[in-house]
Amino acid sequence: MKELEDIREFYKIMSPRLTVLVTTMDARGVADVAAFSFVTPISFDPPMLLLAVGPNKHSYWSITTKKEFVVNVPSEELAEKIMIAGEPFDPKASKIERAGFETIPSKVVGPPSIKDCVANIECYVEDARKYGDHVIIVGKVVAVRVRDDAVDEEYRLRTDKIRPPLHISDNVFAFPYVEKKIE
Repeated sequence: MKELEDIREFYKIMSPRLTVLVTTMDARGVADVAAFSFVTPISFDPPMLLLAVGPNKHSYWSITTKKEFVVNVPSEELAEKIMIAGEPFDPKASKIERAGFETIPSKVVGPPSIKDCVANIECYVEDARKYGDHVIIVGKVVAVRVRDDAVDEEYRLRTDKIRPPLHISDNVFAFPYVEKKIE
């Protein structure tokens, strides 16, 4: 084994990670989207997830101001749009429009959901704390919609059908297509 010269690069070894599109609404009522791969479930009851965001990002300010957001799970078909959502952009404009996402009203929260995503997970902010150079946002899940063909009968994501983008680093992604049950 070799030593990692810059230990700040450790996160690249912890790959691939599910990439999601987080929709927010700022104080002016303008909806926006950003791509995230630092996201994970953290509790079944109550259902909660964790999202790590840089405090200098427009998404951070929208999430912590309005106290709500939507985690949208994309499929491979949205790969190019995910790259647009991940780019720095003028906070006075909307990456939703620039990327060409079609949105639908969310069931509970104010920010819209992305129609073409296979799942929309609506959240209220439960907590936000700074750790290192990121802020950990704990979201309490308040509503979930999922496309019928995206999950099996036990609500497991059908990676073989939807091929969700898994972020490795920078603009490199993996798209799984084989599922294997390990006994």
